[in-house]
Amino acid sequence: MSAQPIPTDRQAGSDRSSSSRARLRKLRLWTGQVLFLYTFMHFLNHAFGIRSVEAMQAAARVLLSPWQTVPGQILLCGALLIHAGLGLRAFYRRRHLRIPATEAVQLSLGLIIPLLLIAHGAGVRYAESVQGLEIDFDRVVYAYWVADPFFGLPRQFLLLIVVWIHGCIGIRAWLRSKSWYARAVPALTALATLVPVLAILGFINAGLDMRELAAASPELLSPHVVYVPGSEQAEKGAAVGRFVDRLTLAYALLLAGVVGLRAARDWHAARFRSVRITYPGGRVVTVPVGYSVLEASRWGGIPHASVCGGRGRCSTCRVDVMAGGESLPPPGPDELRLLSRIGAPPSVRLACQIRPESDLAVVPLVHSQTPTLQGEAALGMPAGGRREARVAALFVDLRQSTRLADDRLPYDTLFIVERYIQAVSAAVQEGGGQVTNVAGDGVMSVFSGKGSPEAAGRDAFRAALKLWDGVDALSEQLREELSEPLRIGIGLHVGVAVIGVGWEGGIDGMPFLGDTGNVAARLEAQTKRLDATMVASREAVTLVARSGDLPEFTTVMLPGKQEPMEAACFRESGELREILRERAAA
Repeated sequence: MSAQPIPTDRQAGSDRSSSSRARLRKLRLWTGQVLFLYTFMHFLNHAFGIRSVEAMQAAARVLLSPWQTVPGQILLCGALLIHAGLGLRAFYRRRHLRIPATEAVQLSLGLIIPLLLIAHGAGVRYAESVQGLEIDFDRVVYAYWVADPFFGLPRQFLLLIVVWIHGCIGIRAWLRSKSWYARAVPALTALATLVPVLAILGFINAGLDMRELAAASPELLSPHVVYVPGSEQAEKGAAVGRFVDRLTLAYALLLAGVVGLRAARDWHAARFRSVRITYPGGRVVTVPVGYSVLEASRWGGIPHASVCGGRGRCSTCRVDVMAGGESLPPPGPDELRLLSRIGAPPSVRLACQIRPESDLAVVPLVHSQTPTLQGEAALGMPAGGRREARVAALFVDLRQSTRLADDRLPYDTLFIVERYIQAVSAAVQEGGGQVTNVAGDGVMSVFSGKGSPEAAGRDAFRAALKLWDGVDALSEQLREELSEPLRIGIGLHVGVAVIGVGWEGGIDGMPFLGDTGNVAARLEAQTKRLDATMVASREAVTLVARSGDLPEFTTVMLPGKQEPMEAACFRESGELREILRERAAA
């Protein structure tokens, strides 16, 4: 029998630390899900206020009663305390706040929520359980809309918005790695919009009804709703207010303490303990001990891919450790599982998981430089305008995209597809076109040429060449990621369409209606049959190529068309480059 290797104290400590972080991440996710479920049911209950306060009270017997039981309160309060505590812990552990905007918004809102929630959640619980006051929807609505409309009411509206946005960001981060998420995005987006809108409308309607009742017939309000000055209820209500103030101050001091501890820790680490991380090109970033390599990259402004946000759910942040790797603890279970799945060599580590205590030299293996996308192309019309014009339609699709998901993490697949879409979109926009639709990995764009069909065709062909080269370059950048280079199909056609700058009603996208786009997409579908990368209609080619240098045309029969059409096939980018060069020389 072969002897099993005995783990060192360092490795055992690393495993325990990694396992502990994984358990805490799961606990934070589970408690967040509990809180979001309660929020969702609470918002649904608010929506019944569109009918009346009585309808809200009746709906609460179904939607909120389970949370009023002893097990329900233990689950809810426990989830709230644990989630808030883990949030403060995560805030303290962050070595700096140079993080993506979405993470910054989620973190900021999460820290603000307790300040807004104490007056409502803790205040109601204290009033009921300690002071013995009866708190129902009549009392809550009266308190905000009649008793305290200038401070309490705006705070409550802010709480509704902040809690929902924070919860949706967390749920999205959890669901993005699911295989069905892309198909469910429209439904989830509609739900995420509809629920808070209905809740706010219900709260507004209930409040206006209560305000009208209090002004017209105050005698109809129950004694527990209105606290008469000098009464026992008023004294207990004042006691609740003092409790809320103290609890709010305590949380504010706790938050300030965490900020102070962060500052003291960073000062001590910067003064007494720091490490140097060297990147390609000789760039060096000096950070305190405790920073992960990913945090060091962000701190130093070095582009570093991380689709999952540094949560250890993808491998896009991985680096090849060129020097100093012997001082790193071995991978923990979660990191080892991800690295094993992608077949990484021993020198490759996840940048979000390693926190060096001595100098290190690394090479990020997944390029993160992404072109900046420009704004809408000028279409020669005022905003919201429409016109019919001869335009060039360019449709690009990624070949065999389903293979990208084979033996690859969902976040890694998403990273590659996003890089491809960014490369295509940048080429289109730099060429004067406008992306009108992205469906899966298919990108439709239009070129108006500012009213000139010749210019539209020329711009579209140049953009096609640029994106062709761009996808080839992307394949080279991601060669360690890909088993084979990315392959695309391109269809190009020039014809009449109705175009505009934007849809009315605030709907995203750009009006592009007519058969021209359909023809471009169907020409792209012919690239597989014709073993070509690009197929362009004769109408498009003749606008660009000189009459004496036209390429050979082939006849194609497109689905839905009664007559065949002629098109040119481009199997190498050099063929397309030659046509554009000849046009420029002319």
